[in-house]
Order: sequence, then structure tokens, then C-alpha cells
Amino acid sequence: MSRPRLSTPSSASETPARRPTIPHLPALDGLRGAAVLGVLFFHDDHLPGGYLGVDLFFVLSGFLITSLLLAEHRAAGRIDLSAFWIRRARRLFPAVLALIPVVALYAAFLAKPAEVARIRADGVATLAYFANWRSIFAGKSYWDLFNAPSPLEHTWSLSIEEQFYVVWPLLTALVLRRARKSPPRALLLVSLLLAAASAAAMWLLFDPDRTSRAYMGTDTRGTSILLGAALACLLTERPPLARKSALLALDLAGLAALAGLAVAWITLEGKSPFLYHGGFWLTELAVLVLIFCAVQGSRSRIATLFSIPPLRWMGLISYGLYLWHWPLYCLLTRQRTSLSGLPLTALRLAATLAISYLSYRFLEQPIRKRGLPFGRPLTVVPAAVALAATALLLGTRASAVPATEGGQPTPAEPLLPLPQVLSHYTDHIRDLPPRSGLPKDTLRVLVLGDSVAVALGDRLRYMQDTGNAKVAVRALGDCNCLDEQHPTKSLNNRRHDGGDCDTAWEKDANELRPDVSLVILGGAFFAPVEIGGAWRVACDKEWHDALLAELTRTLTLLRKASGKVVIARVPYPVEHWASEKWDHSTDCFNALVDEAAAKTGAATLPLKEEVCPGADHTSCILENKGAPIRPDGMHFQGLGAEEIARWTLQKLR
Repeated sequence: MSRPRLSTPSSASETPARRPTIPHLPALDGLRGAAVLGVLFFHDDHLPGGYLGVDLFFVLSGFLITSLLLAEHRAAGRIDLSAFWIRRARRLFPAVLALIPVVALYAAFLAKPAEVARIRADGVATLAYFANWRSIFAGKSYWDLFNAPSPLEHTWSLSIEEQFYVVWPLLTALVLRRARKSPPRALLLVSLLLAAASAAAMWLLFDPDRTSRAYMGTDTRGTSILLGAALACLLTERPPLARKSALLALDLAGLAALAGLAVAWITLEGKSPFLYHGGFWLTELAVLVLIFCAVQGSRSRIATLFSIPPLRWMGLISYGLYLWHWPLYCLLTRQRTSLSGLPLTALRLAATLAISYLSYRFLEQPIRKRGLPFGRPLTVVPAAVALAATALLLGTRASAVPATEGGQPTPAEPLLPLPQVLSHYTDHIRDLPPRSGLPKDTLRVLVLGDSVAVALGDRLRYMQDTGNAKVAVRALGDCNCLDEQHPTKSLNNRRHDGGDCDTAWEKDANELRPDVSLVILGGAFFAPVEIGGAWRVACDKEWHDALLAELTRTLTLLRKASGKVVIARVPYPVEHWASEKWDHSTDCFNALVDEAAAKTGAATLPLKEEVCPGADHTSCILENKGAPIRPDGMHFQGLGAEEIARWTLQKLR
């Protein structure tokens, strides 16, 4: 019986004449296609566990690269490391060098000023294949990618693979050279030992408040690649299954693995502690079962399932799909396209498929098969890298042109840094001058609430002289009004750093005696609260009842110490926060605001109607004076927010 042919991935297969090859099976292309589809739908916010497609890629890479190395060693008695690395560079580097100038254009013409420095740093890290450690050292959370995306956020996984391509062939060549009796068995033992060490590192380094170290570390994510390598060692000299009963048992195991992966991809969120204490390893074992099915060829029904042409085609262009999809998603936003839901998803997928196919057909494959079309690699490659780096540096230059208003320069007023927006209030904006000595019509305003109140309060202070007002901000960043009554979670999946929003409202009002106390809870609808043993969110009755009771209590106390109490109806989040889910949550929260105001006699500020006059986020006004009103989609900052601050001061009178 002839041995079935193994598939070679688009990110791993090569065709130079002197290289011993491994056989081809369509099912492995299909597995790769399924992996990239999971990532595409995860990044489009449609598949909560689709990020696990990256793990599938890792396992496949370990399996196929190790299979190639073992095949070369078996045929030639040695591994030509320089030839291996040249093949890797020809396969992977051209598309990256094409992507960087495109990202530079995005940074120059479309990115917000606050994004530019990050794009530059991410671009340099991408070119150096150091992006995963750059993210870790910068303290970035991968799970915040929807909130403040960088078009190169996803390159962390490519960096891990490239680091593997550098180190693993060296170690493999050393082990195979030293092993006398059974080189594959020796490499299997090394693979399993290193996989166990990597798993232990993930377990020990996991921090539920800061998952990036465990999620993006080369050492902690090596388990998946090394398990793939171990499977290659097991199968390298083993014939395919011959007995029908064995094939049936394997297909049943493959079906169970497929079902388990489906459940994980649909339900398992990336911050779940279960992932880092065994969840990743279970999904990786399931992938190993699917690969084992695939290498049986058409005799396996699971292999036949993954051999369908659409999945195989996606697998062939999977490298380009992965590389290009996220920059395109950052470009094709709801605000730029005026689309949402399925139409936006369809546009993003169509653009990604088209560009990825063109990259595969006219850039990746020609260079992979025939090398550079002109010049010598030692000259052309450094020149291409230098050109890409230059384009990146030019595209990410910060603009030195000041904003203007009526032909006059506007005073430089930088955006409030997000760490400050999301932290506690600052001392210099806490106090109000006494009523005595102020003009009679001066409005003394106390701003209370969360980080949205901090940001808009800063704008109110900046505009207070033009509005004949004095403003104090005693809001708290990253807070929740129910923090002292129930466990709560912030957007970073941990307890709110600012604690309880309203614990000092009555005290602050009694101390300052403002004419108006303005309450803004612009992010309240984001926060889940544990009530009755379950996590409740906006629109849940338990969440609604608990927050309504708390707001009714604190607004009643606040009214006794303030001349007037106003609570804001908050606008829909936009930019990277925009979604139908958050629109619905915002509507539920604003209905609660109306109820609390009616119960306590407080007034409401129609901030939502002013900023977002329609029924969803697509109606929201995004810019004023040529600058974004809410640069990050939620917090009012900078020149664009000045008009809304002026309007707010007028409404408070």
C-alpha cells in the first residue's frame, strides 16, 4: 500500500530543486483554511474563540516544519540550515515588506495623531520579528485590540513563528546529529520535554489581570508548536493506518476533537483562566488528532471534510489572508464605510480575499518559486528593508501644523493621555473658588462620574472662561457605582481601579456647594456586575434594578447639597467601540438614567441626542473643527470636543 502524501502549508512548503520534499494532502490545506477563517471572524467580532485559529497555525507549523527537516535529514544525512532559512525568507518576507509601506500610508493620512507613534513602534517590531515581545514590554493587552487597534497588532504571532524558524532547525540539527540509534525518537523526547516546560511557564506566568505575558510570550506559546513537532517525529517513519476499525476509531476521535474545538471557538474568551491552566493544551491535542486524520488521506472522512475546495483554497492563500486582513479591518470601519453587521463583514472579507489572492499570485509565489526577478539578494533584500523602514518613518512623522480657528492659531492643547483619563482625578482640577468675589452670573459646576466625566470635565475647564463658569472635576477613572455593593469587572476584566464612583458625591457637594452637580457615567453600560451568583450586564433586570436603586439613593443625597443636579444621557460609543450590542446597552442605560432622574427630581442632559441624534452609532457626529470629538470613540478630548463642552455649559444654566 502506498503511503498517502502529506500537505505542505503555504507558510511552510518550498520547491527548490535540491530540497527533499514531503508529500501533499489537501486536508492540511483545509485545516489551515479553517484556522484563518476563525481568526478573520474573531477579528470581525463574530466568533469569540476564533483567536484559537492561531493555535491551529502553530501546531501545523511545528508539524510541517519538523516533517521537512526530518525528511531532509533522512535523505541527505544532514540539514542545510542556510538553505532552510533562505527558503523561509523567500516565503515570508516579501509580503511583509509590501505591507509596511501600505501601513505607512494609513498612518500618514488616516490614523489619529495618538495612534501614529504606536504604529511606528509596531512597524519596527514587525520588521524585526519582535512584535510579540514589543507588545509585552509595552504593557499592551491583545484583548484591547478592538478598542485602540494598531494595523500591525496581529503580527505578534508571525514573530513567534519566525523565532521558532530560527531556533528550532538549529536544535533539530544538533539533536539529529548527536542521536545514534533513532534520531526521530530523540527529537520526540526533546520536543515533549520542551513542550512540558513551555506549558509550565504558561501556568506560572499567567496573571488574570495582565494576560499578555502568557498569551504572547514565545516561551509560553511554544507548547503548540512543539506538540506539532512531536507528532511529526511520531509519524515520520510510521505507515498510515490500514485496518478499517482503526480508521473508524480515528475518525470518531476526530469528530470528537472537531466538536470540542467548535465549542471552544464559539464560547471560550481569551481572558479565561481555564485557557492558561489547560484549555490551550486541550485544544492543541484536538488539533493533533485532526492532523493525524488528515495524514490518512481520502480514507479518513475527517480528512475528506477538510479537503473541500473552498477550505483548500483559503489554506493556500492563508498567509496573505492573515497578514492583510487586520490592516484592512482597521481601514474599513463602520464610520468610514457607513456599514455595519453583515454588509461590513462582507466588504471586509471581499477586500481581504482579493488583496490576498493578488499577493499570493503575483508576489509570494513568483519569488518563492523563482527568487528575485532582478538583482542579487545580498543587495536587493537590504535595500527593500531600508525602503520599507524609510516609508514607515516618513509615514509616522507627527504633524507639526497647528490647528487653526478663524485663521488664528489655536492654543496648543494636547489630548489628555489615556492613562490619566482612566486613572484617578488630578488635584489641580478638584476645587471651586468661593462664591464671594465671583461675578454674579458665574456658574460653579462640579463634575462627577467616571473616566468620560474626567475627560469632558477637562474640556469644560478648558472652556470655562468663555462660558462664564468655574469647573471642578471630582470624577474617578475606571470606577463603578456598584463596586462596594457587588463584584464588578472593568473593560480590562479585573476590578475597577477607581473603585466606587459615587462613594464621595455627597461629601464633595457638601464641601464645594456648587450651583450645578453634573453626573456623567459614560462607560457604565460596559461593566458587568455579579448579582445572585451570575454576571449581569446592561439590559439585564438584575443589573438595572441594582444600579437604579443605587443612583436613586446617591442622587437624592446629592440634591440636598447642590443647587441643581443634572445627569447625562450618554452617547453611543463609536470608532472601535461601535457595535449594535453596545448601542442596545446604551439605550438601556439611558432609560435607567431617565427613571433615576424622574425618581429624584434631577434634570437630564441630552448629551446623547446632541452627539448621536439618531437611533444608533452610525448617526453620531464624529468630528468638529476638523478634529475628532471622541478620539478613542468614547472620551471627549482635544479641539474636537470644545464645541460640545461649550454646549454643555450653556445647557447647565
